[in-house]
Amino acid sequence: MVAQFRATHDLWAGDPAFTALLRRLSEGCPEFDGWWERHEVRRPASGRKTLHHPTKGLVIYEHTSFQANDDLGLKLVIYTPVPDGGAGR
Repeated sequence: MVAQFRATHDLWAGDPAFTALLRRLSEGCPEFDGWWERHEVRRPASGRKTLHHPTKGLVIYEHTSFQANDDLGLKLVIYTPVPDGGAGR
């Protein structure tokens, strides 16, 4: 996740809100500074996410993202539920 987050760093590096978010992450997570210093960059294109819903239990989504060529600050991510949660749910 940090490598994906770092992919947006150059777009928002001078933004005060981005700087404040980095500070809060560093203060709130002892491991964050080490992960951030690795300088790993990864742009997710697709994958699968498993979430714990408070009433439905585990739900699984497949996702795909699309980056706008004209404005790198714009990205569209589409989440599609996996039928039956992928495990008969």
